[in-house]
Amino acid sequence: MLNTIVLIRTDNFDKALTALADLVRYGGMKIRGTPRIIPPALSDWAFEQIVGEKPRKKVKAHVVAQIDLPASKAIGRIREIHPPAHIIVIPVGTHVHKEILRMWGSFKELRGFHPPKEVKRSENIDVEFENLE
Repeated sequence: MLNTIVLIRTDNFDKALTALADLVRYGGMKIRGTPRIIPPALSDWAFEQIVGEKPRKKVKAHVVAQIDLPASKAIGRIREIHPPAHIIVIPVGTHVHKEILRMWGSFKELRGFHPPKEVKRSENIDVEFENLE
C-alpha cells in the first residue's frame, strides 16, 4: 500500500525535526520509514504542482516523509496543530507523488529524527473528523 507524503519546507532542519515530531505527537500520525532531504528545485516543483503557484519564500530545509493517513485526514490534523513549518500534503496517485517515490532512494536520510512518545488524542477529535468526511 502506498503512503501519503508530506513535504516540509522551513528555515532549518531543527524546525523540520520539530514539525515531524508535532505530526506524530499532536497529529496522531505515524512516520513510515526515515524522512528524507530533497533538493530545493524538486521541493519548489512539488510545491508549485500541488499548490498551483510558485513559492513566495525561499527556505533552506526541504524534507519529505511518508505518513500512515489518507491525505484528507492529514490535512485536517495539520490545520489543527499549527506546526513550525510549511507542510504540503502530497496525495497518493498524483504525478508529484509518483515522481518523489521514483527518486526516493536517491534522497539523503534526515538524521536526528526519532519518533516522540505518543500523546493520546481524545476520542472526540477522531469522531469529528469521521463526521466531516
